[in-house]
Amino acid sequence: MTKITGGLTHIAKQTLFLKTLLFIVVIFSGSLLIAAENKLKVAVLEFKTVGDAAELGEGAAEILRTTLMETGKYTVVERGMLKQVLEEQKLGLSGVVDQNTAVGIGKILGAKLVAVGSVVKMGESYTLNIRFVDVQTGEVVTGKKLTAQSREDIPALCSQMVKMLRKSEGTQEQEEEAQSQQIPNHRKMQSFEAKHTPNSGNWAVGLLYPGAAIKYVTNGTTAWELRAQSGLDILAFGGRYYQYFSSASDTRLFCGIDAEYVTYKGESSKGLGFAGGAFAGGEILLTKQIGLLVDFGPMYIKLNDKNASETVGGIEYVVNMGIYWHFK
Repeated sequence: MTKITGGLTHIAKQTLFLKTLLFIVVIFSGSLLIAAENKLKVAVLEFKTVGDAAELGEGAAEILRTTLMETGKYTVVERGMLKQVLEEQKLGLSGVVDQNTAVGIGKILGAKLVAVGSVVKMGESYTLNIRFVDVQTGEVVTGKKLTAQSREDIPALCSQMVKMLRKSEGTQEQEEEAQSQQIPNHRKMQSFEAKHTPNSGNWAVGLLYPGAAIKYVTNGTTAWELRAQSGLDILAFGGRYYQYFSSASDTRLFCGIDAEYVTYKGESSKGLGFAGGAFAGGEILLTKQIGLLVDFGPMYIKLNDKNASETVGGIEYVVNMGIYWHFK
């Protein structure tokens, strides 16, 4: 029977290492996904040039792209991809300033905003005209005519335009917040919970390491789950009960109980058993539907070796990890 317990301990250590490694990889990937989702995608069409060489407008558009990216708040469509789409639509790379056309191009590129504009030389001065168009509404979010006395001042004008764009976004957020404050308290609470509890009263499927699970979140604070896990001649399946501490958060802490039926077969032993215990952990909602779960807790494991007619039991500390997809 010593072989059984020793083998199980070795398996547990290997599984813990692999689970920890997987968790680190998934957390890193999830962080990149969240960061990308929080950035606004912008397409900057080449600016039309009036009174000077066409390269002036192209250079101003490229400076604006770089300035937007340097803020860390935007993702910008690359010029090569923009050129490919324009060629497919049989449009020229420069001089596309029609607002309706810009909206259509933005939808194809998956952008939220499209920047259109022109550079006009009059005498010794240069005027930069830029408009940021909302692809969904077709309306101009912000627009401005800025004038400089030399070409060298055009980068500064682009920086000034980006600051105006960010300021307009901040003003819009303040207006939305002010409007939300006019909603009655009970309606605000319902709206908050609906936004931050996307998996309340819904089914979810989970990919475990190694195994799979199906979960039903009965309401904002409790859930039931059936799961099956296998590895190295061991199969375990059973159920779980979750109790969440909060129903309105992107990071939901919980505790619960676990009971599983276990079968195993080794080189010189095979048998049945059961495992039961408690756990505590949390689930991070990477998106409205994808959640990353990890928990840890003591499990009492009892195994019966049929070949040796012996029974052994003990407490092991187990780490569980999984990625869950919550259905709407």
